[in-house]
Amino acid sequence: MKRTLYRRAPAPLPELPNVTRPINDEDDVALADLMERAYAGTIDEQLGGNSDGAVEIASWRHNAVPHASFVIDQGGLVAASLISLNGNDFWLGYVITHPDWKNKGLGTAVVAASLRALNAPVVAAVTDGNTPSERLLTALGFTPVPR
Repeated sequence: MKRTLYRRAPAPLPELPNVTRPINDEDDVALADLMERAYAGTIDEQLGGNSDGAVEIASWRHNAVPHASFVIDQGGLVAASLISLNGNDFWLGYVITHPDWKNKGLGTAVVAASLRALNAPVVAAVTDGNTPSERLLTALGFTPVPR
């Protein structure tokens, strides 16, 4: 699958309700379940080459930036923004929203919380054709990096 690279420099963000909290180690099982539900039937269903959310979360944890990774908990996790550090670059590794909670601005809220916590350049790779992610990133000031 082809991916488009996006980059965002530090810049002001829209004011959004603060409904997020930082991620913690106890969230991993719920994050894996959320990931599998959110990606099922989408262009990103195979995740990082498999469909096992637990494997993806465990892999992400190696380079995780917990203070800049946020979730929304509504009696269970419904959205998450997971940031990693690779080399000197912060990466928006995953934006995950439960299917029942899509189109309510929750993805925007968790990503904005991550961006505020970092106040640094952030990179994201989006699978070509993942229109919702492309729209979300563009709305938050990310721009495609020319190939």
